[in-house]
Amino acid sequence: MTQVSGSLSKALRRRLMLTWCAMGGLLLPIAFCVYSLSPLLFDNFFYDTWLSRHVTPPSSDILIVAIDEPSLHALGRWPWSRDVHAKLIQRLDEADVKTIVLDVLLIEPSRFPEEDTLLAEAMRHNGNVYIPIALLSEHISEYGMRDILMPSSPLLAAAKGVGHINVSIDDDGTARSVNLVEMRRGETWPQLMALLVEKTHQDSKDVSFRRWPHNTVRIPFKGPEGTYPTVSYSDVLMGYVPASLLRDRTVLVGMTAAGLGDRYSVSLLPTGLMPGVEIHAHLLDALRDNSYIRNVESRVGAFLSVAPILFLMLLAWWFHFRYLLVIVIALGICVLLSSILALSFRWWWPPSASLITLGVAFVLIVWQSQSALLAWFKRGLEKLYQEPSILPFQEPTLPPGEGGKLQQQSRALEFALGRIVEGRRFILDAVNSLPLAIFVLNKQGEVLLANRKAQQVCWESNQRAISHIGDLPKILNFENENAFASFWPPRPKGTNEFTNVKVSGLCTDQQGRTYRLEMDELTTTANSVAGGWLIWMVDLTSEVDAEAQRSSMLSFLSHDMKAPQARALALLDAQKDPSSAMSQADFYEGLGQCLTTGLDMINDFISLNRARSFDLNKQFLLFEDVVIEVLDQVQPIAKMKKIKLLNDLQGDDGLPVIGDKSYLARAVFNVIENAVKYTHPYGSVSVRLYREGESVVLIISDNGVGISAQNIDSIFDDYQRSDEGNVASGHGLGLALVKTVVTKHHGTVKCESELGKGSTFTLTLPACVD
Repeated sequence: MTQVSGSLSKALRRRLMLTWCAMGGLLLPIAFCVYSLSPLLFDNFFYDTWLSRHVTPPSSDILIVAIDEPSLHALGRWPWSRDVHAKLIQRLDEADVKTIVLDVLLIEPSRFPEEDTLLAEAMRHNGNVYIPIALLSEHISEYGMRDILMPSSPLLAAAKGVGHINVSIDDDGTARSVNLVEMRRGETWPQLMALLVEKTHQDSKDVSFRRWPHNTVRIPFKGPEGTYPTVSYSDVLMGYVPASLLRDRTVLVGMTAAGLGDRYSVSLLPTGLMPGVEIHAHLLDALRDNSYIRNVESRVGAFLSVAPILFLMLLAWWFHFRYLLVIVIALGICVLLSSILALSFRWWWPPSASLITLGVAFVLIVWQSQSALLAWFKRGLEKLYQEPSILPFQEPTLPPGEGGKLQQQSRALEFALGRIVEGRRFILDAVNSLPLAIFVLNKQGEVLLANRKAQQVCWESNQRAISHIGDLPKILNFENENAFASFWPPRPKGTNEFTNVKVSGLCTDQQGRTYRLEMDELTTTANSVAGGWLIWMVDLTSEVDAEAQRSSMLSFLSHDMKAPQARALALLDAQKDPSSAMSQADFYEGLGQCLTTGLDMINDFISLNRARSFDLNKQFLLFEDVVIEVLDQVQPIAKMKKIKLLNDLQGDDGLPVIGDKSYLARAVFNVIENAVKYTHPYGSVSVRLYREGESVVLIISDNGVGISAQNIDSIFDDYQRSDEGNVASGHGLGLALVKTVVTKHHGTVKCESELGKGSTFTLTLPACVD
């Protein structure tokens, strides 16, 4: 929001005065008008949300006897004869219940008068039975129909009290409140639960009880359907419910069977349909402990809706229309908090009217204020046009006579903002597009700007950002402890204020990437930054990794690849000397082993590099068939070492995957062959294949020599192998190939092992799902 200084011109003051008067002339009637429409949808949602989060435990003495589906199945279709209700009341009377409420309309005499007599006698014997009446719409009486439906005379005389059971339905179809008194043809009819509470206090001679000061009350529901303990009508009638469960209870008898009784959507989130008898249980509970919620009177509510507008007018004038958005948000929060505070004291005041009027006020004031301040923008735009542009722009022009002054100034403002935004985007995008991590510092080393690459280095090191360059060692590891201190802070040299430029040093981040850190002086003409420093980081990871791989490969070639060749030459030299010459069969066998070992190493080396360098030929295949083929290949090797090869393949559908069959077969072969090689004779290797969720899992376990804890993390690296127990030899490329192939298939491979107890390799691949 634009800030207006104390030196406002008279014209600007007049405009703001008109705006302030318009607020009082328009907003107050709007607030009254909107409040007259309350509650709105937001009010109901706000109320329901609060009520859902502030439920309290229900009373333990209220019990619902439900006319449910099991009761209909046991006693037959509804309606039942009234002697059935008489038997129920007798059962409840024998169990010493405190009060019985029959939430069942008995508005017509029974076809058999003796049934009404039996029911009336049971009610009279109990002495605390309440029954409802039906109050229909008052408009029905205009057509000559009854709008009050009363129970039959014997039942009316035997009941301790009768009252209506109407529930008020809001415009959104939700039951939230009831009228404790309804008027029909000049007569007042109390709500049945309110009548029960009144008579209970009269019987107890409670002089502190006062009649309800408000007719309409809101029901503070204690929870969703099923909150109150419920037993089946038929179970009580047949004596299945123990008397101890019924004793001293207030029993509400009503319908809960689907499609039989009244069911309402209630003010709880998530909402659900609740039987009418359970709604009356919630109402009874609230009336007894005075926890019901009352509506604020209309006059008080209208005044509360207008009060935020009056405060807005005063604060807007006091702050010269500054901080208007903050003021409106603060007042809106106060409105919501006031409504919540009122609810905590069991009063309901809908806040939507005030919130809507505050929004209208904000829009109105902003519109008027922007119109008044366009002249101020013009001077700033003229100054902006005098500044050199970063990118070439075309000056905005309007055809003569097209658009008024407001449109022309808006176009000019749009151009100026576009000029600033485009220039800023160009600079930031250029900086963020650089492959270097760049930090821009002031003289004190505070970070003024960090591009996207620099922020990524911080995030990957679990550091959201750094505010000072001195925090850099927290996310980077330098060559030695003094490497960072050698160039920060900059040390003056001679009479020069700054140290010599192009200071650099090597460091690594938490992910193991290597950088060369360089620093240079920053010169700028900006008044807010009087000089500073540039620090950038050159990523040398690929070069370092390539060098490490080259060294490892050279070591492999000079040692492992050289060994079979040297052995072959030694055999040739020994064969030339008759005294040390071997038999021709042994000579050819030894020479063949050397050449085979060298060829295998070359093939593994080529396969590994092909897998890393080229795309795999992936297609639909059954992974179970791949594993079976590999088991057939490994079976002769295992048989030679007298190793039992066990398999458990649980793929009813063949366990389909998308992959390169040849490379997958090679990877599986390498793992199973390793298990056989590193297992002692007469040992066992188990292969288990199954589906787990959307993955295919292959587990290869052996009881061989195992792998030590210090070696288990490196067995999938190039040229790494386990030499535990000198059981088998290798050249360290087999498991590296496994890791590469599985990774390229978007899978995982892991190893669990304990020295001397064997190893378990787990390969997981994504399953092919239709």
